[in-house]
Amino acid sequence: MIAFEYPLNEKNRSYLRFEFLFSQLKMSISFEHVNDSTIFFKALLELVELAERSDIRHDLIKDLRSLSEQMRKWLNHDQVDQKTVTDLISEIEELIHAVLILPKQLRFFKTNRFLTSLKQRFFIPGGTCNFDLPQFHFWLASDLGKRQQDAQSWFSHFTSLEKALTLFLKIKRSQAVATMQTAKNGFYQAEVEKCGFIVVKVDKKQGVYPVISGHNQRYSIRFMSAKSETNTLDSIEFEQMCC
Repeated sequence: MIAFEYPLNEKNRSYLRFEFLFSQLKMSISFEHVNDSTIFFKALLELVELAERSDIRHDLIKDLRSLSEQMRKWLNHDQVDQKTVTDLISEIEELIHAVLILPKQLRFFKTNRFLTSLKQRFFIPGGTCNFDLPQFHFWLASDLGKRQQDAQSWFSHFTSLEKALTLFLKIKRSQAVATMQTAKNGFYQAEVEKCGFIVVKVDKKQGVYPVISGHNQRYSIRFMSAKSETNTLDSIEFEQMCC
């Protein structure tokens, strides 16, 4: 099964983009492969730019507080593991405090000359050639241990945000109920309430992928043939979750 996620509002669009960039950073931060440095810096610089444009801190704190209140209500039920829920509430409260002071952490990226010079050139086609960024190529030639230490230090400024976002999305996904649906003639639409993003899982053997569009009240899915890149007229079985 291949999973496709689609946000139904701008807030969750930001959440999923941040999650994607965090995944890219964590995947490449060890610099084990030749192209890991390029992947790491591209993700880091995009993350910095997205953090400057996005109001994720405000939205995430609000959602975490709402989640904490929901957890406190769970404590009134006898079937709930009280210790697990209490520990989770404590973790959420600690993350809320950490995200509150995030702006202080992100000021670092505005004053670091090395990263600022990369940001100016990195998104220009071919802009990271050694004649454009000699300091960057000197850094690439330094010891692996130093590069890994630098990368961990830069990523540490986002640690609280990454932990908070990962926990929130993990809980939202775990609360979703999976249902099987059928797209007749390759098309499906539905109405939703209180849904931040949907997850569509399709069996790879069907040879199709979903093109999803919608907003916080309604969405539609049109399945495309992976071979011809045209709308399929077949009935497609897929798994769906609203998170």
